[in-house]
Amino acid sequence: MEEKIKVINSNTSFSEYFELESISDNTRKKLETVDFVAVPAKYGDNDFCFAQETIEFIKFCRQNDTHHSYDILADADIKVRSLHSFDIWAPIIWIATEILLPIAINVVGDFIKSKLKGREKENANIDITMIVKRKHEEKTIHYSGDAKTFKETFEKIDLNKM
Repeated sequence: MEEKIKVINSNTSFSEYFELESISDNTRKKLETVDFVAVPAKYGDNDFCFAQETIEFIKFCRQNDTHHSYDILADADIKVRSLHSFDIWAPIIWIATEILLPIAINVVGDFIKSKLKGREKENANIDITMIVKRKHEEKTIHYSGDAKTFKETFEKIDLNKM
C-alpha cells in the first residue's frame, strides 16, 4: 500500500457527540487539560465509535510515556468499531499543541513496533488521524499506509510547514 498523508485545516466540534452521549463537563475539559485524547469518529447519523485499537493504544502510551497525559473522551464504557484484519486501526488522537506532534509520531511508531513483534514479515497497514491544535487554528493529519514505514514517512516532511 502506498503511504498517504493528508493535511487539512479543520475545526473539530464535538458538540453533537457531547449531546448524544450526555458527556459530562469533566470529560469535556479533557480537551483543555490532557496532552493526548483519543476521540470517537462519527458513523452513520447518530453513532460515535472509537477505533478498535483505542484501549490498547492508550494503555501502551501510559506505560511507555509517563511524561505526558493520555485519556479517552468518554465518561464510561465506549463503543468500539471492530474491523477484522491484521491492519492497525489506531484511534483519532487529539493533540493539545503542535509541540507534541513529534512525540505523538514517536509513540505511534513504538506502538506499531509492539503490534508487529513476532509478525515482522507480514504486511500491515495503519490508519490513523491526528488533530493538532496550533495557536489559533487546527490541523487534521490523516495517515493511511504501510505500518512499517510510518515513522520514516513523517521524518521526510517538515512538520513545521504543515
